[in-house]
Amino acid sequence: MEVTALRNSGEYGQPGFFRGYARFESPRLAGYKWEICEIRGKRPGPRLCICAGIHPNEVSAIEAAVRLQRAFDPESMEGSVSIIPFINQPGLFEYPDYVCPLDGKNIEHTFPGKKDGTFSEALCDAIMNEWCTGADCLIDMHGGNLRENVSKFVIVQHAPDPQLNARARQIAMCFDAEFVLALPAPFMDRPGTYSPSAFARHGRLAVLPEAGANGLVTEDTVSFFVEGVLNVARTLGIISTPLSEARNAQIHCGDYLWIYSPAGGDFHSEVEPGDRVTKGQRLGTITNMFGEPLAELSAPESGFVLWRVTHPSIKEGSFAGAIGIEENKAMI
Repeated sequence: MEVTALRNSGEYGQPGFFRGYARFESPRLAGYKWEICEIRGKRPGPRLCICAGIHPNEVSAIEAAVRLQRAFDPESMEGSVSIIPFINQPGLFEYPDYVCPLDGKNIEHTFPGKKDGTFSEALCDAIMNEWCTGADCLIDMHGGNLRENVSKFVIVQHAPDPQLNARARQIAMCFDAEFVLALPAPFMDRPGTYSPSAFARHGRLAVLPEAGANGLVTEDTVSFFVEGVLNVARTLGIISTPLSEARNAQIHCGDYLWIYSPAGGDFHSEVEPGDRVTKGQRLGTITNMFGEPLAELSAPESGFVLWRVTHPSIKEGSFAGAIGIEENKAMI
């Protein structure tokens, strides 16, 4: 990774504030640069990496990444905090729902990537193997795309290493989330997968907090991310201020089931994020433009609604929402 400093920046790798741009090694990423802010304390310590903007419309996470740049004081911290507030640079000002416009891939489902792959694959490889090298944790912030309503939840990966699992849960519970979702082991075997799964495959730690709705910046959601990240920094020993208290139940889930629409039409949801549902319960209906019923969506298992789409127009086979299966009822 090559960095270029802004005129008013400190020196990269030295105590203080660095503000500038990062460029990565892969030729696939040539022509693009990423804003990066790194705050380094005068004393050595843990390294925390924070990113947002893999999905450009998940704006509360992006706003939180911007605010966090001013939340750390090099004089009173140990180690370093590195922040890239907007990952999907080709999507800037293009507003794609989930994908990188250059290759049509969902960057979040492309980890660990490969250096000589497509743009998204090369970017995932660069995040893992250039920017996050030596990091104690990556916080990959998401949630609330243009047509989503998302509960406050945090994704971690259930791994074969009990110590890694314990650390992941400890970090996840720094966020005042309604749910902590531990993805089952098969997620690590997918050729393209979530950042926590890819990191865990290599014995490394990443967590993915989600919150927000409909591409809107709200103070409640921004605060969820900011306070959660600060609690992570406190837990790692980067800063020494007191932990903020959790108000939500933090129900633990052990599987993640996406719900897909069996027909194209208008989706009328009957549940909201956070709702408990039972197996076979109707989640909503699909109608045509005459208001005639076409299909019903039912819960494949009992669990909790983690998110749902909010725009009524839905394609056949498109996702309509997702359910988290409570941990003691999931196979992990």
